[in-house]
Amino acid sequence: MYFHKTKYILVLCIFLLASCASEKQVPTVAPSLAPVATPIPITPTSENCAFVEATQNLPDLSTQVDNAIKQLQPDASGRAEAFGENCVYASSNQSTFTAMETDFFFTINAKNLNNNKELGTWTVNVMKIIDALPSGFISGPQAGFVEFTFETKDDQKILHVPINKYRDLPADIKPADVVKTLFSNP
Repeated sequence: MYFHKTKYILVLCIFLLASCASEKQVPTVAPSLAPVATPIPITPTSENCAFVEATQNLPDLSTQVDNAIKQLQPDASGRAEAFGENCVYASSNQSTFTAMETDFFFTINAKNLNNNKELGTWTVNVMKIIDALPSGFISGPQAGFVEFTFETKDDQKILHVPINKYRDLPADIKPADVVKTLFSNP
């Protein structure tokens, strides 16, 4: 609750500062460098804005990755979201979103959370799904991350993999070594 109040106070302060700024400043609207699966309308304006970190659900891409992971495990789930910035305008409280990266979240049932071969195999299979996506579905100029939530009946393990870090692995790496290589203490 305290965090939310602080966030709103911070946004209000940014609005006040933006409204006090000189009108001779150049508008600061960052262009999107990659197409977004679900286009977002942008209304041009000469008003200054304040940038606030934001995420945006990507329903079309989420459906695609969810369907792909369910082909490997019917109880698994996947979704995608864009991470970026909202440019919030002081006078109207409207905003425009610019994506910086696309992040993926998968929940997978595992037999054994300590079996590096099993978790590594899932990591490789999910990364194949992501690598097969058309580039037009990926938002933002930088590579995002994949968050794996591996679950058993009694426990779970969450592993966070930067996509570029995974892509830097040797092509012939064994699934059992993927987890040990990507995580110092999985």
